[in-house]
Amino acid sequence: MFFGRLYALKGKALSDRVGELLTLTGLADRRHDRVKGFSGGMKRRLNLAAAILHRPPLVLLDEPTAGVDPQSRHAIFEMIRGLTGDGATILYTTHYMEEAQKLCSRVGIIDHGKLLALGTVDELIGSHGGKSLVTVQEITPVEGGGEEIRERTVATLDPAGETAVQLKSPRVRGVRVDRPDLETVFLALTGRSLRD
Repeated sequence: MFFGRLYALKGKALSDRVGELLTLTGLADRRHDRVKGFSGGMKRRLNLAAAILHRPPLVLLDEPTAGVDPQSRHAIFEMIRGLTGDGATILYTTHYMEEAQKLCSRVGIIDHGKLLALGTVDELIGSHGGKSLVTVQEITPVEGGGEEIRERTVATLDPAGETAVQLKSPRVRGVRVDRPDLETVFLALTGRSLRD
């Protein structure tokens, strides 16, 4: 209610919006509890609710899932998807590439304050991700008779084509494709050395 008043909300509109957000964040049953007794995930969800109380067109989120449990993380993702579905623009900073890959329509890779790449996830993977790895499991003869299943890996820019070629062999028992992802792109652009 306090944050709503800061945004000039009042009366029934404010109380309805507070109730809506407490329900959305899963905190309705804790509405009368002191925040200092909340878990880290509950506090994060409450922070997000306070930030979007007035339906801003632009929401800045700085690592909103850092240190939260999987349930809170999922709830925060759903809230963010709801915001974008309602037309809000979200600026989301994170070190978790899988979050950016799931949530963001456009991604910027920043290193030491410099923008290294910007585009959709597919554009960045296509430009900077490198080759996919096709792991082939096949039956191979062993010395002294008999057979065993061995794996070999092929790096390719055409994993579907390579998979089709590999599956033509009667010795092939399975194929797994590991495509580059946003983390692959990040490491390709920023390097793999540890930083302190």
